[in-house]
Amino acid sequence: MIKNNLHLEKVYLFLAMFIPISLLISSGVSETTEILLIIFFLIISFYRKNFEWLKNKYFWLLMLIWVSLLINLFFSKNFNLSFLRNISFIENILFVFAFSLVIKKERNFNLVFNFFLIIATIVAFDIYFEYFNKVNIFGMKSYDPSRIASFLGKELKIGAFMLGFSFVSAAYYFEKYSNKSLNYKLFGFFLLIIFFISILFTGERSNSLRAIIIMFLFIIFSRKDIFKYKIIFFTIILLITVCAYTFSDRVKHRFNVIFMPINNIGFIDAFKDTQHGAHFYAARKMFEKFPFFGVGSKNFRLECYKDEYENKSYKRTAERCATHPHQIYYELFSELGLIGAFTILSVIFFILFESIKIYMKNKNLIHLASILFIFSQFLPLIPGGSFFSAWGATIFWLNFSILIFYNNKT
Repeated sequence: MIKNNLHLEKVYLFLAMFIPISLLISSGVSETTEILLIIFFLIISFYRKNFEWLKNKYFWLLMLIWVSLLINLFFSKNFNLSFLRNISFIENILFVFAFSLVIKKERNFNLVFNFFLIIATIVAFDIYFEYFNKVNIFGMKSYDPSRIASFLGKELKIGAFMLGFSFVSAAYYFEKYSNKSLNYKLFGFFLLIIFFISILFTGERSNSLRAIIIMFLFIIFSRKDIFKYKIIFFTIILLITVCAYTFSDRVKHRFNVIFMPINNIGFIDAFKDTQHGAHFYAARKMFEKFPFFGVGSKNFRLECYKDEYENKSYKRTAERCATHPHQIYYELFSELGLIGAFTILSVIFFILFESIKIYMKNKNLIHLASILFIFSQFLPLIPGGSFFSAWGATIFWLNFSILIFYNNKT
């Protein structure tokens, strides 16, 4: 019995540590890893006869989201298209508690976060390697010369990976090692800056903007024993950002695509000339037509083809269709309506608000990093992936699990 329990624990721990690697392999591998982690979580819960997580208030708050998605099913324009996504959302909730149970033991916590730190460092190195050599360390090359793909090959989202893992990993380093000596602390600052620049170098505008915002907020709200001279760090980060834009042709090109039209014709007209503008118009019209329940989860991709969502004043209105409208608020309100969007946003922002209050008492930097990552995903106007996509959801709910872990720990 004891040996069986140890084997379960080892596999469970391995799956938690394997998450970042699985994300670098493919969405299918990451989702399989997540499902296996949940299965082992349930097995261990039965084995130990420990179902305390079912009594956790955060579990039931998140279940409200799932219930709202189940209700939304019956108002979906295409029930079959929404069915699997809405039903399987409970996987994310179970994943939150599955991962937080793994890191409950201090030894497991250190193993998992040290491994995350190593992987984030390797990926950052690979981003720099590809930036200067046009191919990554395995010889893979991005199909878009203005973007870095790194280990993801054809998937141009390595910046999202770094955003999800670099800040919590750097925060872990500060919590674990910065009190040893000044040299350890200085290395932590160096590591944080290396991670930050690597995100800028990916050429991902949205994630670069999120990284800048997270970085400044991380410095503002960090403990004074870590960032004692905050003005100095603000200056350094500002200089790095300006230098990256000024001296990196890749970064300058990516951001000038936004800045130049805004400078020439103004923000509103520049926005109307983009594909995101066309997405916005289609999503807004869907919300106006179906205000309470939207068109149904995963239905934007079908509904958008209708002529009523065409508007010639939006230059790229012919390109308005996509698998999702590429902005979290467009997606939630157009597909889930007021009821679904309000439920999701209320639950997440309530937990975020409570997390901030807990952080202000305990000042744990890993907790802060997870809070800032979740917050960054809900910044208005900034485009992003689908809230429900398997790959992005794994990173989102992993950080949410860390956030819940510290809330529960308190």
